Amino acid sequence: MKTDKNSAYLLLIAAFLFCARGAVYGIVLHPDGEPNLATWANRPDCNVVGRWSYNASCVAIAPNYIITTRHQGGSASSPVVIGGVTYTIDDIWSHPTADLLVVKLHSANLSSYAALYSNTNEIGQETVIGGYGRGRETTLLKGPSQQPYGYTWSTDANDNNHTQRWCTNKVEGADTASNGYTSDVITADFDALGVGSTSYEGISAEYDSSGGWFIKDGSNWKVAGLVRAVTSHGEPWPDEGQSWFSPPDKLDAVRISSYVDWIEDKISPVCTGPVPGDFNGDCTIDIQDFDEFAGWWLRQDCNKNNNWCQGSDFDRDGDVNLVDFAELSAEWLYDYQQM
Repeated sequence: MKTDKNSAYLLLIAAFLFCARGAVYGIVLHPDGEPNLATWANRPDCNVVGRWSYNASCVAIAPNYIITTRHQGGSASSPVVIGGVTYTIDDIWSHPTADLLVVKLHSANLSSYAALYSNTNEIGQETVIGGYGRGRETTLLKGPSQQPYGYTWSTDANDNNHTQRWCTNKVEGADTASNGYTSDVITADFDALGVGSTSYEGISAEYDSSGGWFIKDGSNWKVAGLVRAVTSHGEPWPDEGQSWFSPPDKLDAVRISSYVDWIEDKISPVCTGPVPGDFNGDCTIDIQDFDEFAGWWLRQDCNKNNNWCQGSDFDRDGDVNLVDFAELSAEWLYDYQQM
């Protein structure tokens, strides 16, 4: 895509990259073309970020736990979709003051999840942000020169909480925010291209709430924040649902380092890894798990929408039979709890 100097300076979209293999039909525009996820290796695994309920995102933090925000609602009957698999919920813990939920997934054995970022040195660090928000639609113009200054969010119903995207930004500060409850937050600005921007500068869109802000700690990506809000700087042409970057928008995320102890208290015990057949997440395969397995015996409708009969279809061939029973028996009474 070729642009003039002013357009090259401003055409940085307020949304995220598609997370897919091969060529990226992305929505972050750069003068030298769009980045390709196949070559952008320095980012978290796609399956660390999932969909929460019907209007938000979430982050996996253990084989069977996610974190998300309170303000998006949801309940024990809400679906959680990670890597295309739909999980049901065993339990939910709501922080007494912060915009934060810890959710235990039923019969989940996630192999991709992020550790919690416990350091308080987030300010000044680059962060990679992922979520299931809207894309862009109409380019917004202003003035006699019709200079682009932002975009409206997509109105395509298929783009509502269904497309995963990624971007980068830089943590600019920390604050305390309130929207019915008080939360410690980290903040960032959506900068125009060439003005303090990161390589794939972006900003959260509608439905990205609860998506992750990730900071690299050594060789590991850790979740440092959960998308909470985007704020306009009060330009004279605001419209609901639009994104501005002249001046940059401000975005913030619930600051995970402030709540590490509370979160870790909810996810104990921690298993040493994914445990097939551990339906209740206690790190041991025992009679309680056998009771769950028996409830799915001889079912023939197992698929990713019911988490392969909630994990009872070990070989994922669509039914629960003696092959699956043999897998459960092989794990019988083995303790996977991390000591």
